[in-house]
Amino acid sequence: MGDLTGLRRLDLSDNDLTGPIPAELGGLTGLRRLDLGDNALTGTVPEVLGSLTTLETLNLRGNGLTGPIPAALGGLVNLQRLDFYRNPLTGTVPAWLGDLSRLRELSLGGT
Repeated sequence: MGDLTGLRRLDLSDNDLTGPIPAELGGLTGLRRLDLGDNALTGTVPEVLGSLTTLETLNLRGNGLTGPIPAALGGLVNLQRLDFYRNPLTGTVPAWLGDLSRLRELSLGGT
């Protein structure tokens, strides 16, 4: 699936997906919307998602993702919506979130 560089939207929400987020998603460089919300994904948020520079929406809500929000996501300058609601993430809220000038919706609450 990582070869689908022209793909603009990938919605795999509510599918009971398990395991880590595949690093191959970093190859989907044309994505504007990535929705993996409300699954059972585990592990950390992969740094490779930071290569999706056209991304406008990143929805990872309602999974079992752990660890900090990776600094690589600070390069997602087109991001308008970032949703990590209901994940047991750790660490502080990254200061670089304030640099995402197009960000309109941010959800970090819940556990």
